[in-house]
Amino acid sequence: MKIFPVSLRPDFIIWLIIGFFMISGVLPVYASGTVSLKKPPASLEEWYKPANKRQVWLHTMFRLRREMQAIAVYAKNNDQEAMLKWIKRLDKDYNKITSMVPEWEEEIKPRLIPDLKMFAEKGDALRVDKTLKMIKRTCDDCHTQYQPLVTATYRSPFYNDIKLKDGNGKTQSFDDNMDQLSRSVNRILIALDDGHNAVALQASQKFVDQLQTLGSSCSSCHKDDDYPHERILGKDTGQRFKKLQANIKQGLVKDSQKLMGEIAVTVCARCHNTHRIVSDLRNALLPDE
Repeated sequence: MKIFPVSLRPDFIIWLIIGFFMISGVLPVYASGTVSLKKPPASLEEWYKPANKRQVWLHTMFRLRREMQAIAVYAKNNDQEAMLKWIKRLDKDYNKITSMVPEWEEEIKPRLIPDLKMFAEKGDALRVDKTLKMIKRTCDDCHTQYQPLVTATYRSPFYNDIKLKDGNGKTQSFDDNMDQLSRSVNRILIALDDGHNAVALQASQKFVDQLQTLGSSCSSCHKDDDYPHERILGKDTGQRFKKLQANIKQGLVKDSQKLMGEIAVTVCARCHNTHRIVSDLRNALLPDE
């Protein structure tokens, strides 16, 4: 079941995936209008939340990137001692890859690390740089094949697991809540267009209540971080709704319509641009989940 129902035509799915690649800086492998992605080994799941208490895989990748950058910097500065320090760390983390995901043994080239150390000891900065680029290529090749699907699988929330409770304590899904929000938005706009101000006012309050129900779910992912909720459903949004209701009571139709446009951008679009893109990508790539 999809969280935010959309019509996922084949061409839409392709461009959704290509767009994701462009945003993440990863180029897709494609031919004849199709995109090919490799499914990551099941053992990778062990190193991501919630299977693991820490994002072990991510932190290992971050360290590898930092270690390679440090080696490049110190090679340029001819600082042999610092190079060797960071090569030792790189050796440890690079070889962790196959200990965590044995299926990727063929994806890396551990023999390059002793070569890197040898060139560093000789003070051959040019070969250090070339060897680093060869190591980085093994990382890039793996990322090109696996990173998008890994991101969609392990780094995006599975919204079906999150349940909402309305003001009456009734449980509902994101699908239900999104449908209600959409209907309320349109009910407000229809009523404004037809001069039914009392109906528009009632629908606006219903809209506020539905957004509060949606907002109660933010802590499911963001835990103790109040900023995401505040950015979308915080004080500024509350003030916009107060102004909207005041405008409706005064019969200021155009001002109310304009304010509804602002709310659509600052609430609906802002939330969708963060959450819906990843959710749709996940649903497109993992349709059976």
